Amino acid sequence: MTVEAGGIAPPVVDARVMEVGVVRHQDALWRYTRFSTESDYPCLRFEAINPDQGWRVLERLDICDITLQGGTTLDFRDTAYTGFSVVEFSREHSAFTFEVEYIRRTAPGEQSVSCTLPLSQKGSFGNLVCR
Repeated sequence: MTVEAGGIAPPVVDARVMEVGVVRHQDALWRYTRFSTESDYPCLRFEAINPDQGWRVLERLDICDITLQGGTTLDFRDTAYTGFSVVEFSREHSAFTFEVEYIRRTAPGEQSVSCTLPLSQKGSFGNLVCR
């Protein structure tokens, strides 16, 4: 049974969500959602939200894979382990930064890369860079 307060239905939260963070920067809210890396959707989602347009999501970017140095693509759904840590926002650089730790199914040992996702003043995302 669903109970509504003031005629507003409660938001639906995906059971795979492990962490949500929000930052107000320029004229938008920038939200990130970290999904469980042990689920069928081991991804990191970034959204630009305009509070002046009824909290409309202007842009959404789901990061489920990254391009490593050398041009190799790492798909998080095809690893033995993937973890996200230290998701932070830098006002100075107008960018999110985060770490990705992973273990490939075909190679021993944990690897780690640092990623940067720049933001534009128009409420959109730049190109993700991982090193």
